[in-house]
Amino acid sequence: MELRGKQVVVVGMAQTGVALAKFCARRGARVIVTDAKPMEKLGEAAAALAGVDVTWEVGGHEMMSFTGADLVVMSPGVPDLVEMKAARAAGVPVWAEIELAFRYLHPEASLLAITGTNGKSTTTALTGALCEASGRPSFCGGNLGNMPLIDAVDHPANVAGGLIVAEVAAFMLEHCTSFRPRVGILTNVTEDHLDRFVTMENYAHMKGRIWDWQEGDDLAIANAADPWVVREAADVRHALAWFDSRPGARPERGAAMSDDRREIVLRHVPGCADEERYPVDDLVIVGNHNMENAMGAYMAARRAGVSIEAVRAGARGYRPLPHRMEWVGDKGNIYFYDDSKGTNVASVAASVRGFPRPLVLIAGGVDKGGSYAPMLEALDGVCKGIVLIGKAAPLIKEAAIAHGVRYPLIDATDMHEAVAQATALCVPGDAVVLSPACASYDMFQNFGHRGRVFRDAVSAVGAIRKDV
Repeated sequence: MELRGKQVVVVGMAQTGVALAKFCARRGARVIVTDAKPMEKLGEAAAALAGVDVTWEVGGHEMMSFTGADLVVMSPGVPDLVEMKAARAAGVPVWAEIELAFRYLHPEASLLAITGTNGKSTTTALTGALCEASGRPSFCGGNLGNMPLIDAVDHPANVAGGLIVAEVAAFMLEHCTSFRPRVGILTNVTEDHLDRFVTMENYAHMKGRIWDWQEGDDLAIANAADPWVVREAADVRHALAWFDSRPGARPERGAAMSDDRREIVLRHVPGCADEERYPVDDLVIVGNHNMENAMGAYMAARRAGVSIEAVRAGARGYRPLPHRMEWVGDKGNIYFYDDSKGTNVASVAASVRGFPRPLVLIAGGVDKGGSYAPMLEALDGVCKGIVLIGKAAPLIKEAAIAHGVRYPLIDATDMHEAVAQATALCVPGDAVVLSPACASYDMFQNFGHRGRVFRDAVSAVGAIRKDV
């Protein structure tokens, strides 16, 4: 789309909105930036756009700006405003940021896009590491970190043969009309964001839109063990590959674990040999869910032409994102893992299912509603105890007793006490895992702050810190 001389409204002045405003202004658009917050709460955005030719409309939105625009582009997470509905009724395109970015990507660059409720950030980051190891120009961003997809347009990777990896959210896919990744991965769909999408059917459908505009030899990668993903994949009419980490799984086209669970095995995946095997020991990430993340990343990278050697090198060099089952220390062969990003039950269940060593879990915080049963079921056979913190501690304890657990349930007043109590339950070969299944705001500023306090507590018990 030619932007020069067009009136473009950019909605939402967080990081992505700032990047969008700069992008459109560089291309000669008449940019209006708008946010419901007043200017005094937009100091960072105002500073970032100093000297950029934009018109500010803050503290609310001007209907005439929307209905009179040539294009409205929204940041992730911005709700479907009444002004946007009026713009559509007036024939004005209303796009997500990733839709505009896609239209400016080189047709011979490979766009690899990842979505899902849980695991999408790790899968994205690992895929980016595999692509970077190829030596080809690579970009990794989107909803991950501090590089929205619009930044890929002016990146060296936006060339023929370039590799562009992007995490995308349901909020983004909701407002796309042609977004077509070369490879699209849907990791899973579990209950989340129902305040926005109301029903699981709507939410799953929005996730499934990652495949809606694929065609030809584009590749859809789907989780064979997730009923919602399987349901969305039923509409795929182009190449489809499955990943399945369940014991004995053997998808005809896709990825699974070897019988001894020491290798990830790819079979009949487009871009691969008939069978390819990748040692689990190449990876520092642990847990069944991370094997699934690796399966998706390996298939995506191979479909994009990344060599087997580069995939293995990238896997060996990859280090997990902060607070996502990150190994942060050990003491006498007791290992400590920071999974503070595990803020919902489904995420924790995925993290601990198939964990490679006995563990003591630290859980609790602000309850999000719903059942703790999936987490407790996933802990069966691997958990030696749960140390409980925060407001949700009584709820988790009640659920654990109802589940019939036979291991200790211990209350702790703060993170340092929790780590000390958990360590005392361990013997060499065990692990202490912070994976709270709850929000952090009762005791911490956010999940990152919670993870940092956990690391301090790990140091306090005499563990040797690992900067992995």
